[in-house]
Parts: sequence; C-alpha cells; structure tokens
Amino acid sequence: MTCATDVPVEVRDDTEFDRVAPEWDSLLAQSYDNRLFLTSIWHRVWRQHFASSEAYLVSSRNADGELTGLLPLQIEVQDGKRILTLSGDWNVMDYMDGLALKGQAREVLRSLWEGALREVRWDALSLRHVPSGSPLLDALEDVASGTQFEAGQDDVCPVALLCSSWDGYLQMLSKKQRHEIRRKLRRAQEGAEWNWRRVETVADLDRDLPIFFQLHEASAREKQRFMTQAMRDYFRSLSEAMLELGYLRLNVFSREGQDIAATMSFLYRDRYLLYNSGYDPAHSAHSPGIAAVALSMQDAIEEKAGVFDFLSGDEPYKYQFGATNTFTCKATVSR
Repeated sequence: MTCATDVPVEVRDDTEFDRVAPEWDSLLAQSYDNRLFLTSIWHRVWRQHFASSEAYLVSSRNADGELTGLLPLQIEVQDGKRILTLSGDWNVMDYMDGLALKGQAREVLRSLWEGALREVRWDALSLRHVPSGSPLLDALEDVASGTQFEAGQDDVCPVALLCSSWDGYLQMLSKKQRHEIRRKLRRAQEGAEWNWRRVETVADLDRDLPIFFQLHEASAREKQRFMTQAMRDYFRSLSEAMLELGYLRLNVFSREGQDIAATMSFLYRDRYLLYNSGYDPAHSAHSPGIAAVALSMQDAIEEKAGVFDFLSGDEPYKYQFGATNTFTCKATVSR
C-alpha cells in the first residue's frame, strides 16, 4: 500500500461530509484508536445542531484512492481571532481526535496538519480532550515550526476494568469500597419495590428521555444550566441515532413507583460509557445515584464489556467503584 504522505492532502469545506461519511467509519475501524465520539454518526448529529459556519475536512488517500487519514476541523471566532479546533465540542465529546491508518498514523497526521495549517486561514489553534498517547499532538508539534506550541494534561477520564461477574468485580475492590457499594445498593433496594428499566424502543425513549432530563437538571445546578433547549434537542437526536444503532443504554431506577435516578450510557465495542446521569435529591437517603451506577455496571458485565468508562471528571463516586485515571490532553498553537 502506498503511504498517504506520497499523495496530496485535500482540504475541503464541510459540505463534503456526506460524501466522505461512508468511508469515515471504515477508516476508523483501521485507525490507531476507535471510539464512539470519533464515529461519523456522532459528528453527523453534532453538525445538525451546532455545526460551525466554517468547517473543513482534511483528508489523504493512497494511490488506490482509499482514505488513509481524516481531520475534521472548524473555525471559531473568539475576540476577533480565528481559532482552529477539531470539529465538535469538548463539552459533549469526551474524546476528540483525528483518524489515520494504524502503523502510519504519525506521518499521515503530519501531512494532514501541514495541509490544514497551510490552506486554512487561522490565528491560533486550540485542541481539547485528545486521548493521551494519541499521535495527533506529536504530529502537530512536528509541523508547528515558527509558532508557539504548548501541550499538557487536559482532563481525567476514570475507567474501571471489568471481569466476568459482578461478585468477581467487587472482589477486585478494596474492602472499604466493596462494603460501601453493597451498603448503598441495599439501601436503595431493600424493603421496597424497585425497578431498573431500559429504553428498548422509540416509545420507551419518548417516555423516559423527559424523565432523564428532569432528573439530570434536579441533581445539580450546573447541570440545569447546561441542559438548554438546544442541548435537549441534541440529546434527543443523539439518543434516537444511538438507539437505532443499538448503542444506547438509557436506564431509569424507580423505587416504590417513583422514578428517582437515570443514566444515559452507550455500549460501543467492548467499552461501556457512562455519558450522563441524574437523580432526585429528595431521595438521596436511598443513594439512588450510586445504585444506578452499580446497576449500570452490572449490565456492562452481563453484556461482556471489558471497560467501564466514567468519562471526563474526577467526581468522588467514580473512585468508589475502583476507577483509575486515564487522561486527555490539550494543546495550543499561536503564531
């Protein structure tokens, strides 16, 4: 196979998305990393609701015309400056990255960055939520001569490795962690009728997504500010798309007939992603939030997921479940 760096890099405006999308996921399956947030469908839904007025697809192909690298980019104008970023929004995309064939990634990405920095008019560049270990930032640094390049840790993404059974998983935790999870799960379940239901159909989604929104906003003031009507519309479209693909895991925990906690998660390949959650503070004595996470983790184990990804943020409850930190990185380039 001819290396992508032997052929010109294309920088096209984002109207080419529909043309490239069929090849996008095929490349992702062969890329150095394959995460749900990097799929074409996730980007498609985001574009439908929040797309920048100026966006680009930077791509490379081999001599046979096969896609070997892809950088989805956009321009954001801040204080009169044109800021070049990865397409999307780090507030709703916990991992952001480019795509390139495994084994050729750094050289392919280097070519893509060269083309982007040459062809797109920009004043500064800002990247967020790039998974640590990604070659994206090294490739950018390779071609950022004559500029000020800075990179460092961005956020923590705690993850827990799973095993074949819930009891086996609990045995991997410390005695204190194991005791606390069992105690809070009993508090939520014992002495009451309880139910843990999952959205399976569009009718289920119509019923439970408003409940998720209600519990999400009730659980924290910052979540209430986050969940604008525009964001609700985005979550609705995202849930519909992920349900159709079989990735959505939207669950509601009820106790004595009252819905008191909900989680929105996704199962992609062997990774169970806890995307967002909420609970009713009026029922905090029953630990509904911890119960919902524990039940989500049990589901993940039953579905043979290998990793439970708590995604961005260092909230204490994640470490109660034995999660350990992985990291994302950020970088800036200024002329």
